[in-house]
Amino acid sequence: MVEDGEFLNRIRSLLKIYPRGLTISEISQRLKCNRNSVAKYLEILQISGTIEMQQMGAAKVFYLSHRVPLSSLLGFTKEGILVLSSDGRIIQVNERFCRMFDQDNSTVTGMSYDILSDEILNAFHFDNFLRSDSESEHTAVVTFSKYDWRRFFKVKYLKTALDNGRSGLTLIIEDVTLETEMEERLRISEARYRGIVEDQTELICRYDKDGIITFANGAFCRLFQLNQTEVPHHSLFDFMTPHVVQLVREGIGACSCQSPVFETEFEFVLPSGSYRWFHWVNRMLTDENGAVIEYQGVGRDITDRKRSELELLIKSHAMDSSIVPIALLSLDGCITYVNKAFLDLWGYNNLNEVLELPFDNFAKGDNFSLPDIVHEQNNSRSPEPSFEVEGVRKDGKKMHLSVTISGVYDEGKNSICHIAYLYDVTHYVQMVRELEIKDTAIAHSYEGMAIITPDDVIMYANPSFKRIFSRVPEGTIIGRSIEWSLSFYPQIIGSVPDIRAALMEKGNYTRVFSDIDDKNLPFVIQVHLSRVLDRYGLHLCTLISVLDITNQRAIEESLALMVDQLEGTVEQMGDPTFIISRERVVVAWNEAMETLTGLKKREIIGSQSYKDLIKTHVPSLPVLVDLFDLPPKELIQVFPQVSRVGNSFYTEAFVPAFHNGKGTYVWAKASPIIDTSGKVIGYIQTIKDMTNWKRAVESVVGKSIT
Repeated sequence: MVEDGEFLNRIRSLLKIYPRGLTISEISQRLKCNRNSVAKYLEILQISGTIEMQQMGAAKVFYLSHRVPLSSLLGFTKEGILVLSSDGRIIQVNERFCRMFDQDNSTVTGMSYDILSDEILNAFHFDNFLRSDSESEHTAVVTFSKYDWRRFFKVKYLKTALDNGRSGLTLIIEDVTLETEMEERLRISEARYRGIVEDQTELICRYDKDGIITFANGAFCRLFQLNQTEVPHHSLFDFMTPHVVQLVREGIGACSCQSPVFETEFEFVLPSGSYRWFHWVNRMLTDENGAVIEYQGVGRDITDRKRSELELLIKSHAMDSSIVPIALLSLDGCITYVNKAFLDLWGYNNLNEVLELPFDNFAKGDNFSLPDIVHEQNNSRSPEPSFEVEGVRKDGKKMHLSVTISGVYDEGKNSICHIAYLYDVTHYVQMVRELEIKDTAIAHSYEGMAIITPDDVIMYANPSFKRIFSRVPEGTIIGRSIEWSLSFYPQIIGSVPDIRAALMEKGNYTRVFSDIDDKNLPFVIQVHLSRVLDRYGLHLCTLISVLDITNQRAIEESLALMVDQLEGTVEQMGDPTFIISRERVVVAWNEAMETLTGLKKREIIGSQSYKDLIKTHVPSLPVLVDLFDLPPKELIQVFPQVSRVGNSFYTEAFVPAFHNGKGTYVWAKASPIIDTSGKVIGYIQTIKDMTNWKRAVESVVGKSIT
């Protein structure tokens, strides 16, 4: 019987003679064998790739294959190839396989695979696949370990038909160590990345241009109360206000390959309906061709920062709009910021005019030293001190200021800067000074003054008030009712109801009272009370002023008595006589003056028209009572006819109109009226008819009167 291998060779030889091919029948006739056997061997050769078949009508034509034999290609492939027969012999092995596993081609070819190393046998399990009935290919990744290194191979197991028609096993082995390690690294990297992304407190998500979310990390899901399965059903824009959606869409539209990132800040709307601020960084993700794949957003919660910024803005606005001048100072005492009130206080228009200037340039005082204050605050955390200092505005105007210095500290209690509050107390200082002057003046006033509260209690009384009301026990006036104090003066206490009524009706009351002092001597006081109301019409207090006029009243009475006596004396005088006061007011006018001037005393007393009357009736006679205030030199120059003897003035004149036109000589005298203290209180002038005396003198000397 012909061996299968020999018959296969005969078929190949026959087809070489007929390169255009033969049918099954033609081959059967030429080889003189059964047609079915020929068909079987042709199928084996066709499977092995030795021959090819072409259908021509109903006939099948077979011819030798023009393909390159597999054995010729084995040396050019990068994969290692091992071909085993069904009985486990190594039919063929390429050079790549030998280099992979440190084998010699000539040594292993034709030998059983059992001669291969244990590492190879354990890795590839040849026997399992040789005994397998499955005709399909199988692919596996195996691990090859030797010494201290490990490699990974991708192995494809192929059932193979050999040239002799027997089956075998072909192993195509690819070294995938690098790819496997890279995949492992990538897997680890992805796991790490996912762990990092999932553990991030920032929101991380990816979405398309319409905002549909393709991925969201745990922080995003927790914030918006989503699970991973729900994420693809939501749009990022679902959690934004329309204004923010428009803002993000515009940012997405502005992205390009040259500028793939845009940043913005906005508020997310949370499921609870509340809002939180996020700093959002968007990045456009593209493929290698620059086509947009999706967008990635990373959001950091800045709600606390925004609230702090808002609080800072409010505080800054409050500081800027404060009417209190405020300055921030560095640790060395230089100005770093001032508000508008500070600039207005010192007369500056621009912040740059005062920045970096030492604060001592503005506030100076004997007990004020900024370095000492700062040092003391830093060491002892002492309370905020206030100082009275002086300052000079830009225009040179001086001011009085109250300055309060406060330290600003960080969370570690370290001093950051200092803040100074200034208060213009110039008006206050002036008021205090004026009050001190007034208080001192009131305290030293001869007039007694007291302040009475609305419930009639004396809250203040100056020394003169206590002196005048000396019958009140020492030290008991202040804090006691005014009625209790006046109860020591029977003549005054009885008028209290009238005083109250007058104050309620008119708001003031004035009267002169007489009583007995602490020495049982009569004394006279003039009392004035007035109600003081605030700007709302409420009763603040009652002011009472008391003047001791005992001596004045005695003087007035003495003066009145003296005037009465003078008037009586003047009336008894036969010569025209009149008296004027120091203010040049007529106080006495006798009957002789009425006869001389024709003006009755009731018409002239109390007036100052005596000068015109005398000039009218005695034009040549000077009004002597008006000459006492003239300087001596002027008196001599203007009135040479007037003589002065002691304190009196004398003159004489001829009046042609008197005695029915015959003329009359008159003589006039004026003297000052002096009280007991030597003070001039008035003047008296007398006009005397000297005609008879003049004629007697002329007759004696033998002269006639012409």
